Amino acid sequence: MQQTWQKGLLKHVYAILIFLGLAFLFCSPVLNDMELRQTDNVSWKGMSQEARAYHDSTGINPVWTNAMFGGMPTYQIYMAQDNFTYYLHEIFTLGLPKPVNFYFLAMIGFYFLLSVMNFRWWIAVMGAIAFGFGSYNAMIIAAGHDTKMFTIAYMAPLLAGILLAYRGKYFIGGIITCITLCLMITSGHYQMVYYMLLVCLCIGIGYLVHAVKTRQVPQFLKATGTLLVFGALSVLPSTVTIWTTTEFGKYTMRGGHSELTPAAGTESDKTKGGLDKSYAFNWSEGIFETLTIVAPNLYGGPSTGPLPDNGEMHKQLTTMGVPEAQANEFVKNMPRYWGSQPMTDGGVYWGAIILFFFVLALFIVKDFNKWWIVAACIVGVVLAWGSNLSFINYFLFDHLPLYNKFRAPAQALVIPQVLVPFFACWGLNQLMTDAQDKTLAMKDLKKALYVTGGLALLLVVCSFGVLSFTHSQDFALQYFSQFVGGDQNMLGQIITALKADRASLLRIDALRSLFFIVAAFALCWAWLKGRLAAMPALAILAGLVAVDQMWISNRYLGKENYVTPSDYSAIFAPSPVDIEIKKDPDPYYRVFNTARFEDAISSYHHKSVGGYSPVKLARYQDLIEHQLSKGTPGVVNMLNTKYVIFQTPQGQLSYQRNPEALGNAWFVDSLVWAKNADAEMKTLDSLPTAHAAVVDERFRPSLNGLVPAKDSASHIRLTKYGLNELHYRSSNSKAGLAVFSEIYYPAGWKLFIDGKEEEILRANYLLRAAKIPAGDHDIVMKFEPRSYYLGNKITAFSSIAMLILLALAIAFEIIRQRKANAGKEVAPESGKPSNKAK
Repeated sequence: MQQTWQKGLLKHVYAILIFLGLAFLFCSPVLNDMELRQTDNVSWKGMSQEARAYHDSTGINPVWTNAMFGGMPTYQIYMAQDNFTYYLHEIFTLGLPKPVNFYFLAMIGFYFLLSVMNFRWWIAVMGAIAFGFGSYNAMIIAAGHDTKMFTIAYMAPLLAGILLAYRGKYFIGGIITCITLCLMITSGHYQMVYYMLLVCLCIGIGYLVHAVKTRQVPQFLKATGTLLVFGALSVLPSTVTIWTTTEFGKYTMRGGHSELTPAAGTESDKTKGGLDKSYAFNWSEGIFETLTIVAPNLYGGPSTGPLPDNGEMHKQLTTMGVPEAQANEFVKNMPRYWGSQPMTDGGVYWGAIILFFFVLALFIVKDFNKWWIVAACIVGVVLAWGSNLSFINYFLFDHLPLYNKFRAPAQALVIPQVLVPFFACWGLNQLMTDAQDKTLAMKDLKKALYVTGGLALLLVVCSFGVLSFTHSQDFALQYFSQFVGGDQNMLGQIITALKADRASLLRIDALRSLFFIVAAFALCWAWLKGRLAAMPALAILAGLVAVDQMWISNRYLGKENYVTPSDYSAIFAPSPVDIEIKKDPDPYYRVFNTARFEDAISSYHHKSVGGYSPVKLARYQDLIEHQLSKGTPGVVNMLNTKYVIFQTPQGQLSYQRNPEALGNAWFVDSLVWAKNADAEMKTLDSLPTAHAAVVDERFRPSLNGLVPAKDSASHIRLTKYGLNELHYRSSNSKAGLAVFSEIYYPAGWKLFIDGKEEEILRANYLLRAAKIPAGDHDIVMKFEPRSYYLGNKITAFSSIAMLILLALAIAFEIIRQRKANAGKEVAPESGKPSNKAK
């Protein structure tokens, strides 16, 4: 027994070593201390700099930041929390450097799933490699979507836990489900969690139908009940993130819908409590574009990239008189994508060999699980088509719970990204272990070859003038129009050359996939004919899958994505303009970068009127669209915009001080009442914000007839600046209304005047205001959201409880295994120890 146990353990050790080796091989620049330059990660560092620096210097957990959009909660940017289950994540990733940790976690999680299914070892290794090096993973890693990648990596082990529970291993299945779902939610990408819950729904329906047919409903109910209980427990350690996100979402673009009347003709675009359809469906996968799973360059690949060195574009440029060296450089970064999405990093590709075995599985696997797998894959593809299948997806967007909070439906392809390699490995395992007639197996293999190989050949044919290789809104048209100076004849010649190169990219990829499909078929044919043993055949297949997947992934995540540590730090180096502005000793003012409004780097150095975030407050988005976009002076001033950065006609950045900035707070001497949001926003067009405030009629009872007044010496000064707390000192001989240059957010901000809590009002559409009694007063604003402070306590206690539960589960499983092994060592006939035990 000892030798059997060691042999079983060694298999897993070998798998881990293979995964580590491949991950480091693919991410080899990290061995030279290079760092991955991720666009979104750079943005995150810019957005979170103020919060991180504040925490490091004070030890206080910030829940508010003033670094962007005038101020907003840090919930989706940086939030310290006491979720101790995160230590499990650090264990699973072995403390590996980025991006090695992403690939290792994805592969080991998928390997775990296939091991739970008792697939052959080489098949489990092959499937793990296929899933780990899927092209979409490379694209999101390169972009800096870290939380998305971690969430995707936990999908496979979550699936393992669910399947274990439905196979009768309720407790261990429930524990695995609980831990992996907890880590998915902790990772924080709720759209990926949502997609996985749709897969769970498909699984549940599939097993329910099977249970009814086989009269095993009690077992189904027991497994489902167990999963629901453990699933609910998995949510508790993420209480603080879910609670704050849910609360915050009510006020953001994703949930707090604007109160402004929609522009004429856009009413149907609006949703109740969700994103606008035009925004949400902006990245919808083209229906034919889905065939990038066969040829990733079907639609050109990334938005911009290199064309063939000696392709038609290169020839055309040299014919036009462009020097050879310049033409060589020019074709290295050309508009390649010609699909309908605004932009793309490349085509989603799961692997030609994997696709071949997936189709084989459709013929060869008779298990009922096939149907929920196929159904879930169809759901993922249909959702990904988004507005290209609007009669279905618009209905789901309007009626499916919470679905209207998410954008970019093309991301739904992560559902088949998990299930296609899973089912492909199932089909290969069935082929290798089933004692069926090999003649019948050969027929199924040929069917898979005809389908997948025929599809690849069809795309080869399409590369010869069948497809247009351009689009009505093709970026290339605008790009080259400037290049040729309006010469339509020359433009036509360039576009013709570009289309030829795009066709060439498709043709090469389709032929490449055809090679891998034929190679997979040939290996299986050799095994069926007895010309090759199963183990070497599977080992070669795993190697081919690794070559195929890593080859394509390298297009999106290669050596060019890495920089030296010094080059990475240079990204955040202050510009001469930043250096000059930062000489101001004032601790709290704002900067309006008109040259790059949606720029996170400005937030790294300053408290910004602009910024970068997909979860802006809805009211601030309204202000951007209706006031800041046209630079309304009164609005710019009321945000305490002390400096304006702009671009000179020579293309250089410069700045100027705004002497009209109103400071941190001020008294007004008149009010304008607005009957609704439209009137309030319209009033801001010409409101003298230094003297007057516009207030919604809903706040009239709170003012209780106050007629604001101020004397000539009245003032409010900021005396202490903090992210969660602001202190002011006011002086006014008359009862007045103070307006603060702070963003109104009712879910947590509290106002205290001389220690007594008073109401915070809303003025000027999105600023805070308050009644201030006559005299001198100490005013304190504190951000104390219950969702964070109570939520974090629940997170701490429940995460500790979950770790204890996991430890008990492991102990229980060890004891169970020992008892089972002890029973095997006793001869069943006599009850005496067996010869082996002796």
